[in-house]
Amino acid sequence: MLRSLLIKTMKLLLVLNLTGLSFVCYAQEGGLDARILSIYHGLDPLPPLATRLCGLPPARGQDGMPVVFSVQVNSETISPTAFSVGLSSGEKVTPLCTTLRPAMEPLEQRTVLLIGAFSPGNIVPISVEIVEELEDVNGISLLGLKSENVTALASGPSLVFAENFTPNNPGLNGECPGKTEQAVLLTWEGGVTGPDGADLAEEQRTAVSILLQDGKSIHPLKLADDDPDNHIIACIAEKSPAISVTVSAGYFHDPGNDSNPRTRTNVISKIND
Repeated sequence: MLRSLLIKTMKLLLVLNLTGLSFVCYAQEGGLDARILSIYHGLDPLPPLATRLCGLPPARGQDGMPVVFSVQVNSETISPTAFSVGLSSGEKVTPLCTTLRPAMEPLEQRTVLLIGAFSPGNIVPISVEIVEELEDVNGISLLGLKSENVTALASGPSLVFAENFTPNNPGLNGECPGKTEQAVLLTWEGGVTGPDGADLAEEQRTAVSILLQDGKSIHPLKLADDDPDNHIIACIAEKSPAISVTVSAGYFHDPGNDSNPRTRTNVISKIND
């Protein structure tokens, strides 16, 4: 009888363990789409006042490195110790501060700016890994994500992500003119402007080509949301859905005044979401 009881107990534990294992696998599968899209070593050194984005006093000798995720990030879970930056020296360093600022608008919130000493001497950053709890806006853990896709200084910013919305989508109201039929939110590796920090102008608008589902290639009606972050809204007058975006080289500049290479990305439709 004791032997029978022990066998039943072992079977019950096995079932519980298997159930638990299935749950863990499901939780992991739920985060498979989450990844680091880009790491942009955009500015060395940063202006000392940049640390005020994190609520810290001015600090000299710091680098700026935006990290773009494929998902929106829960700002309340962001902390410097969640990020480990690997250097070419073999050392791993923790950022001085981390923040979603300035890309804080409702449809943004996927770019975490890392500020820290990432390039002392001839050393350069080569990787970023999430080593403590960090969550997306749906509560899914990003712990363990790692990328060695670091864009070096002087390379210039590229497009990494694009989403298509109706122009009246929450977060876009008032950004585009009345003739707009769709709005494509463009995400760059780092903040972009015209040359030498100038506002975006006609040269930048006509450097952007958008391929539509009907086969036509058009320029946006307007480039909106011209603020100092890595997001720009391309307002489109045509109804045929946007499929991809291509930007000619040399028109969009990062804070170090490095200009973009020719860059292209596909558009993810959010119009029916």
